Amino acid sequence: MSGKKVYEALQWASSFLQSHDYEERIGEILLLHHTGWSRSRLFSEYQSVLDAEVWSAFQRDVTKAASGTPVQYITGVEEFYGRIFAVGPDVLIPRPETEELIETVLELASSLDAIQLVDVGTGSGIIAITLNLELPKSEVHAVDISASALQVARNNAAQLGASVTFHKGDLLEPILSSGKKFNVVVSNPPYIPEGDRSIMKGNVLDHEPELALFAGEDGLDIYRELVAQIPKVLEVPGVVAFEIGHGQGAAVKSLLQGTFPTARVEVRNDINGKERIVYAVVQ
Repeated sequence: MSGKKVYEALQWASSFLQSHDYEERIGEILLLHHTGWSRSRLFSEYQSVLDAEVWSAFQRDVTKAASGTPVQYITGVEEFYGRIFAVGPDVLIPRPETEELIETVLELASSLDAIQLVDVGTGSGIIAITLNLELPKSEVHAVDISASALQVARNNAAQLGASVTFHKGDLLEPILSSGKKFNVVVSNPPYIPEGDRSIMKGNVLDHEPELALFAGEDGLDIYRELVAQIPKVLEVPGVVAFEIGHGQGAAVKSLLQGTFPTARVEVRNDINGKERIVYAVVQ
């Protein structure tokens, strides 16, 4: 099928993706990727004929997306908090809900004089890099157990001009051995219970890194380990902020209250009304 017009290509992609239960918007994302056009230019080119090479590559990638490969892994990028981050199969794809964790940390950190922050389980680096860029005087460190994820994060930091010190290790272990202290600890750890595997979509389960998804029978294993470590690195006054899965608010709040009995601990819902953030302000 050569000589396809832009609107015809989008119609084909929309129909093909819908027939495989995927969002038709993926077609637009992939056509923008292959043409290098802005969205406004795409609309103005609706009657234009696509190059044969572009049409062929577009068909290939729409087919790949319809088979379950996340579109972000096809394009290699995802937007987060207004910036473009490189992503790949070694890291979790950034979710819009995590922007609400950023907003919470920015709000809570505003009361601190000098910010020394550590992001645990940094993945592609979105949290550490965004907070460093939004808080220009902050000293930011980030930890991940995956060497390949850290390489993605380092590349993103360099590309976006962030100053983040990266550490390889399990949770806060590399920080504990250094003796360094922080007044902000933030994490979006794995929190999916093992039992949820059977109900997860294939494009997540088959493509995103398992290490970044699952955390034991109830999804709380990482929170338990992390909360036990935090008192050894947290300066007071300080802030702890976690992203959580829906329905985990009470359990994670209880963990933090048990460790910091005098802290103000709260659960926040996201824009969809689901439990998303638990934070503790430790005085």
